[in-house]
Amino acid sequence: MKAAEKGTGNKRSWIRPLAVQVGTSSTSLAPAPCGLQLKRVLVPIDFSESSLEALKYAVAFAGQFDASICLVHVVEPAAFLNDVRKVPPAVSDREVANKLHHKLVMLARKEIDPVTPVHPLVCIGKPFDEIVRTAKTFNADLIIIGTHGRTGFKRAFLGSTAERVVQHAHCPVLVVRQKEDDFVQRDPPSTKKELL
Repeated sequence: MKAAEKGTGNKRSWIRPLAVQVGTSSTSLAPAPCGLQLKRVLVPIDFSESSLEALKYAVAFAGQFDASICLVHVVEPAAFLNDVRKVPPAVSDREVANKLHHKLVMLARKEIDPVTPVHPLVCIGKPFDEIVRTAKTFNADLIIIGTHGRTGFKRAFLGSTAERVVQHAHCPVLVVRQKEDDFVQRDPPSTKKELL
């Protein structure tokens, strides 16, 4: 995407693209616009398609602003899942958290440029509480969250966790909707024709 020059009557003479192709080197990007600084981006990850789409946005923002990314996954305590006491699980919440931390690290290695600082974190608790608390502790400038997680609960506009994060977060929240046009550039489709 090329920068376009605006009319001479406007104080800003250039419009720069905010989103860039995921995976490009941060050295080739245009500088971030004056006045808008993002240094820490938090992305809740539950490994659903929606959260992985949100991660693509976070990678683009991190590249544009030279920001760090905090990946946070929340494990709901098995004994109190859906606020109902259940039979004690065969595997402890801590063991599950350790396995998921490894999975977050592998995801970061696969999807995020090695020069981008990444902080993978697994918490145990209620998802929206832990996301909001972690954003405040991490001093996040922006939370990027998908609308629907793996639970599949559909609300009128947002998933219930995303809606609560929007309501309670101390910083702006970018909600990435599934199956909508987005502004993160993708690799162009292949020009090769299939042989019949």
